[in-house]
Amino acid sequence: MDRYDTDVRDGVLFLESTDGWLEIGRLDDICELVGGETYTLEYDERQRQVDWLDTDEEGKLSFDVRETLTEMDFNDEFVGNIEPVDADETDEDGYPLRASVFADMMTNIWDSKGDL
Repeated sequence: MDRYDTDVRDGVLFLESTDGWLEIGRLDDICELVGGETYTLEYDERQRQVDWLDTDEEGKLSFDVRETLTEMDFNDEFVGNIEPVDADETDEDGYPLRASVFADMMTNIWDSKGDL
């Protein structure tokens, strides 16, 4: 399975694909779309029992959205879902549609806590 990197150029997030680099959108916009610069996941008591999970006392795990996105890589399926989204179209709030779809996919992945 191929993995595709991300790159940030002048504040714009790009996603590698088999055909080159896809412009996703401004990182500022993506942060707004996911709810801010920091994203927080909450784990219940049972979920906190795994050794590798480093939550606070309330079961919360927070991470920096910009840092996380610039360090991630993605599989064929993820890239295949983003690639056909029109980069010039906007959503109902005026954000680039590709950035909006990307943000929705990322929050679904994060909120699933690895269960997708």
